[in-house]
Amino acid sequence: MLAGVLRFSLADIPVGVHFSFLIIAIFGPDPTLAGRAIWVVAAFVAVLLHEAGHAFTARHYGATPVRITLFAMGGVTVYPATEDLTPGRRFVIAAAGSAVGIVTGGALLLATLSDLIVAGNKAVEILLVSYIWASLGWGVLNWIPIRPLDGGAMMTSALEIVSPRHGVAIARYVSLFLGATIAALLYTRLNEPFLALFVLFITAAGFGDRSDDPQRRAAGTVDDDVPREAGPDPSPADPSSHDEPDTSFPI
Repeated sequence: MLAGVLRFSLADIPVGVHFSFLIIAIFGPDPTLAGRAIWVVAAFVAVLLHEAGHAFTARHYGATPVRITLFAMGGVTVYPATEDLTPGRRFVIAAAGSAVGIVTGGALLLATLSDLIVAGNKAVEILLVSYIWASLGWGVLNWIPIRPLDGGAMMTSALEIVSPRHGVAIARYVSLFLGATIAALLYTRLNEPFLALFVLFITAAGFGDRSDDPQRRAAGTVDDDVPREAGPDPSPADPSSHDEPDTSFPI
């Protein structure tokens, strides 16, 4: 067990929340302490629902066990890879997380714009805005086809359907080109050097990941079909307790 992890179960799916998730507070839209606390709650619900979309879809296709971890800047869903997880099913699993956020956040946005939901006070207003951004906004951004985002996993699976032997390699270079292009636009046109560096970082992580190479899967050394999260393993469980490789979907 890792220190600093809050654990609970969501419909029999273990969930771990690492204390580093609180780092997300610095991105809150309201600078007050209360505003940041409300933002953390909204982001927690949004990220949990996002990962639940991955987790329940994977379990629907027979993957078990499935577990979710929330940590700094996002979350990850992990489960053993199986032969039943075809590229088409992996595409659906990758898309499911952001789909949940887009549907729930979009519905809430429409409800507020049509006055079906009216913020009664400042706290409720912050809560609504925070959840809409954390679910709808990040859900859309996460569909950008850059590995290791969900969009990158979707692109990889789609290309594997078209070209089983070369789809992963093609996806890796397409992701590299798109990531570099987006980073350049962020830096030169929008004057956002921090965001540009962030995009370059995740693009480099996705390009360097070789866990889904067909040759390595065929050799039996690795059976992952989606890039792993960059950085330390955020799994709430001891990695040595797993006999099978895991497939992970970052938020």
